[in-house]
Amino acid sequence: MIRWNGITVKLLLAFFAILLLSFSVTSAVSFWFIRSELGHRNDAFEEEQLSVAAALVRSAYREKWSDDMLRSALQIATGPMNRTIYVLDRDGKVLVQAGAQGAQLPPPDSGLLRDVLTRGKTVIAQPVPGSGSPLLSAAPVSGDNRFAGKAVVIVSRELKREFRGFTGMFRNVMISTLVFSILIVFFVSSRMTARLRRMKDAARQIATGKFDVRLDERPRDEIGELAGSLNHMSQELGSLDRMRREFLANVSHDLRSPLTSIGGYVEAMIDGAVPEDKRDAYLDLIRSQTQRMNRLVNDLLEMARMEAGQLNISPTPYNLSEWVRRLLAGLDPEFTRRSIRFELTGAPDDVWVLADPHLIDQVLSNLLLNAIQFSPNGQSVEVSIERDGTDAVVSVRDEGVGISKENLDRIWQRFYKSDKARSAHAGSGLGLSIVQHVLARHGTAATVESKPGRGSKFTFRLPTVEPPASARSSVHR
Repeated sequence: MIRWNGITVKLLLAFFAILLLSFSVTSAVSFWFIRSELGHRNDAFEEEQLSVAAALVRSAYREKWSDDMLRSALQIATGPMNRTIYVLDRDGKVLVQAGAQGAQLPPPDSGLLRDVLTRGKTVIAQPVPGSGSPLLSAAPVSGDNRFAGKAVVIVSRELKREFRGFTGMFRNVMISTLVFSILIVFFVSSRMTARLRRMKDAARQIATGKFDVRLDERPRDEIGELAGSLNHMSQELGSLDRMRREFLANVSHDLRSPLTSIGGYVEAMIDGAVPEDKRDAYLDLIRSQTQRMNRLVNDLLEMARMEAGQLNISPTPYNLSEWVRRLLAGLDPEFTRRSIRFELTGAPDDVWVLADPHLIDQVLSNLLLNAIQFSPNGQSVEVSIERDGTDAVVSVRDEGVGISKENLDRIWQRFYKSDKARSAHAGSGLGLSIVQHVLARHGTAATVESKPGRGSKFTFRLPTVEPPASARSSVHR
């Protein structure tokens, strides 16, 4: 159905206005040009005809032709059927008439004929007042004064006939072009608006949660690119919705499992079912489960703060190497529990950077916990801090399960877990997303190199600063 305020009608009106303006300008220029060309051609033709007719009249008098012979000769000389030739005497009386009938001559005392008869002036293609406004051309017949014929007059409507033929043809061409152009524009705009309407319907379906909607992207014009963008948006929203549902299921499981364990341990201890020599082991398990829940809740709160734009950074110069050593020392129980070796390598001197120490500590903590979580027991984790010009290059490398190539770009998304092997481990799928958010606020980003079965290496850069004078005597590693 056509909407009167829709794109189809607007395109038709705009095209019609442009076409009408173009035809108007073209018509004005064409009419002026054709009328000018036809006028010049007609003037030359009339002048030539007058010369021929005057010569015939002189020959007729010299050779004593009869009026019928002269009329026949003039009839042949008149050319087109809508022309009339008159031979007039000195008083303007018609002596011989040849050609089309019905043409009216102006009175002999009119300005046109008077100039020809009395002054011997030649007149070319002058309008004659009256019905049809024919054009009059006249010339004196020079020669012997004994000739009765003194002037030759041609009355013609040929110019008007030719001009009417041109205007009629032009009008037909214009109307035909206008009709076909409107049909073409209507067809093209209807197809275009139909595609836009399909996009509108698809957007409404996406808004209701139907993320499997797909639009045809052909032809690959601007509307096709828009359809491709909608398809990509639908796919991404579907993926995000799927990850959200998986995340809710994982969070529910991750919260329920430790709560169930804690509840069971506490009830066993209250009931006296736990031997005295195992109470410390049970309390350690309760602490471990509590820490696990705490990390999950902290990740959720941190992501909520970041999405609300409430993550504030306070860059300050600090000793990154010292903070990494403290972090590794704090995670020593985790490394020991999994029999994982850790190593700090890189620059021999301590590296000072300009960043928010607490947020960068959170970044490194997430990367290290990620490395521990996905590394088999007995493997190693390496933290490297290198200098590269004015930057410090920090990397965390593990020998874990690795990440497939097609998932490398998606690991930074919220709630995302790259595959079944990684999803089987505890985790909310928020750690790497938090890492990228924090680094983005520092004007940098993390990159990853990984191959399945060969581990992963996460790297980011921070600007270095010179350490204060009091810290330049730091112990070298």
